[in-house]
Amino acid sequence: MTGTLGSSGRFAGVMLAALTGLAACGGCSQVETPATTPAAIAVEPAPQAAMPAPIYELPPGAPPLPADLLAIGSQDARDDLYCSALIYNYNPDVSDALAPVDEALLRKAQMLGFIVGESGINKLMAEKAAHATHARAIAEAYAAQVNKDVKANTTRLTIDACNARARAVPVTH
Repeated sequence: MTGTLGSSGRFAGVMLAALTGLAACGGCSQVETPATTPAAIAVEPAPQAAMPAPIYELPPGAPPLPADLLAIGSQDARDDLYCSALIYNYNPDVSDALAPVDEALLRKAQMLGFIVGESGINKLMAEKAAHATHARAIAEAYAAQVNKDVKANTTRLTIDACNARARAVPVTH
């Protein structure tokens, strides 16, 4: 989208969007419990197991990941990335088929997340705070933080502010 980063920047943006969307889904599942359960069997929800830390395989020659992915770069870049994750959290993909208009509205909302996320990654790279190969890890870190913040009702930015921020990002053709 920016044209200054070539295909590497577009790949990072695509990865950011895809992974932020997947991470925003969080505990989404298509597995359903059976409609009929014998009364003699007590069904208890399974305890929530902690997810193992993802292992990132960086390409040869790529710099190592920073220790705290949420603390790197300028506040402006961090706000862009937080907004991207928040927009995806509020507009997750759904498993059911949507009407064409609803599908278009969902994709439009998600595109705002993509645009502001790409802006954040581009800022981090311009600041030399991150490498393009770190985009996936950064996106997942922000998605996990936003997921926690939404559950605790303590988001540091509002969805309206994030949508406005995304609309303000200049998009070049």
